[in-house]
Amino acid sequence: MEFIPVQQRDQVSTYRSLRSLFEKNITVNSISEVLATCNVNDQAKQIRDQMISKDYDVIGVEENGWVIGYVLRDDLREGTCKDYFRSFSPSDLVSDSTPLLQTLFIFKDTDRLFIIEGNRITKVVTLADLQKPPIRMLLFGVISLVEMHLYRIIREYFEGEGWKIHLSDKRIQQTEELFLQRKARNEGIELSDCLQLCDKRDIILGEQPLRELLGIESKSKGKDFFKKLEILRNNLAHSQDLNTQNSWNEMITLIEQTEKLLEACERI
Repeated sequence: MEFIPVQQRDQVSTYRSLRSLFEKNITVNSISEVLATCNVNDQAKQIRDQMISKDYDVIGVEENGWVIGYVLRDDLREGTCKDYFRSFSPSDLVSDSTPLLQTLFIFKDTDRLFIIEGNRITKVVTLADLQKPPIRMLLFGVISLVEMHLYRIIREYFEGEGWKIHLSDKRIQQTEELFLQRKARNEGIELSDCLQLCDKRDIILGEQPLRELLGIESKSKGKDFFKKLEILRNNLAHSQDLNTQNSWNEMITLIEQTEKLLEACERI
């Protein structure tokens, strides 16, 4: 776990600031790949063999120098690519300036997106591209901000160390041991600086007024949400596959829920 520097802990960046960073500086282009193409009159079986050799699931189809659609590798059989190509629908296409976070949410309803640069379709993004570093940076940033907001709320809501009533003796002992270790390194911290995500979760969920302010329906639903969030954070921290235990849709839904939580945090 990364600790919040003392000089920053009372100046928590807003979620909108973090989101603005990704919207302005990191777009769908950061995870896209150049769209390989074939000609509409190419032999389908030959193109399929080429796609297998290059591990392509989808490529664009050109006619007169323009990409007019795409083919899927598993569709190709006898005949030409014209027999198998699919036309683009509006939901298949996004601008190259589409924010990365928005791109992630769009993937809840699709397996691939094609990127428009100017008036041409030039690139593609698939589910596999959601494993790339820019997405990981975005998700880790969102989760880190959750922790920072919870820390701020706990410090503002409780007097002194009043939050201890929601932690077990074992968790308090572990927090105090970590506090002493860090104090020995001359770090100017408080005991609450050593709370981990699981501690912040239990403290927040233990107070009904805070649950209501944050839009958390119940302790059980809150624990389920934070458990999934912690698993995702650990996968990010250890460079694990982001889709090991849950479907992509479940992971994207989790981030949507996290966004709502962060917005609620900012209102407190």
